[in-house]
Amino acid sequence: MAPLERGQPPAPGALRPFRFPSFLRRRLANGLTVFAARHAGVPLVSLELVATAGGQLDPPGRPGLATLTASLLDEGTAGRSAIEIATWVERLGGYLTTGADWDVGYLATGMLSSHWRAGLELLAEVLAGPTFPEPEVERLRRQRLAEILRREADPAALADDALNALVYRDTVYAHSLLGTPASVAALTRDEIAAFYRRAYTVGSTALVAVGDLDPEELAAAAEDALVGAADVPPLAIPDIRPERLAERTVLVVDRPAAAQTELRLGHPAVPRKHPDFVPLMVMNTLLGGKFTSRINLNLRERHGFTYGASTRFVGRLGPGPFLAGTAVATESTGAAVREVLAELERIRAEPVSVEELEDTRSYLSGVFPYTMQTIGDVAKRLETLAIYDLPDDYFDQYVARLATVTREEVLEVSRRHLDPERIGVVAVGPAEVLEPQLEGLGALQVSGRAPAAVLAG
Repeated sequence: MAPLERGQPPAPGALRPFRFPSFLRRRLANGLTVFAARHAGVPLVSLELVATAGGQLDPPGRPGLATLTASLLDEGTAGRSAIEIATWVERLGGYLTTGADWDVGYLATGMLSSHWRAGLELLAEVLAGPTFPEPEVERLRRQRLAEILRREADPAALADDALNALVYRDTVYAHSLLGTPASVAALTRDEIAAFYRRAYTVGSTALVAVGDLDPEELAAAAEDALVGAADVPPLAIPDIRPERLAERTVLVVDRPAAAQTELRLGHPAVPRKHPDFVPLMVMNTLLGGKFTSRINLNLRERHGFTYGASTRFVGRLGPGPFLAGTAVATESTGAAVREVLAELERIRAEPVSVEELEDTRSYLSGVFPYTMQTIGDVAKRLETLAIYDLPDDYFDQYVARLATVTREEVLEVSRRHLDPERIGVVAVGPAEVLEPQLEGLGALQVSGRAPAAVLAG
């Protein structure tokens, strides 16, 4: 037997073929679209109703309406109180959750596969007739105001909110999904109910079901269960078109005496359905999307500024952001910003090496199947198809497409979608220490501890 060579890592094995699980996709007569996949490995099911009722639909002056509405969906129906709903789900040994992000609002349940019909009937009941009891509205309003207050003491949340307000000014993406203290305090039960009626229509909703069930049987049951749900014309999806900053802009959010600075850089980028999204994933993974990425190795390994730094393109129906984020020792903030900007310029200036590209493509292709191991994993992928109206073979083609991304493509999408000259930079830390370090990097602004509401108007 040959001796083990411990000085080098073992060579990677050949990639195994990947096929996305087969699934049913069907538009029902009642307007509902069903995505259902059998996953017979364990006797469980995941059922989720996903409606185009996300924060992008918040009216002007009413940030937080979509997420507060979503949190109230399971707080009572015409037939059951919130306690009765919770008791029923507990008796089934399952869960029921509701929520919203920028794109969608959702109701989700999971339980033993033998109870999937009961789970579907509960989702249909909640979708068809939440009552929004006034005491529950007030209880969740108080919780929301407390959460907003807590975020004002969280430097990471402050950095996120300040960057969104800076780079998405004059658009709905400028505010926090939670809203502001003033907007949440002003929301009425009638506004919440009206938003629900317009946003949670059957025609704008998809049912995603994964587990030990028959997809055809599930689709037939869904048509029966939701046939009585009232439907009205859905709210129009807004056309969000943020203007890039005229120049690189640096915002310091003053947090006196902080030993660590939360750092964010970013600008609006592309919607999830953009044709460049796959090569952008390759480029971003190489730049800041994995532990051995350029930015993490630079800031963590080479300079010791941080325990970790990363970048990402956030997929949304509208133009989601490109983000770079880290937390650094306050005295290293200026140097860290310069290193991130230098890496953005470098990846736009010259093709990446053959070895870097091959390593990144191999990493993405190898990791992807591991994100498909549970019913929840498969459900998440089906949600992506539903929300962004992607083709049925998207994930099969995704893996194949990764292998074809070239160095020239990486360079091209870097130049097209990264804009370090008009990027926003936010540093949350002691202004008196940060200002001298950040001079000369761009138009410099200094704000107090809660800048988001001010900047977003």
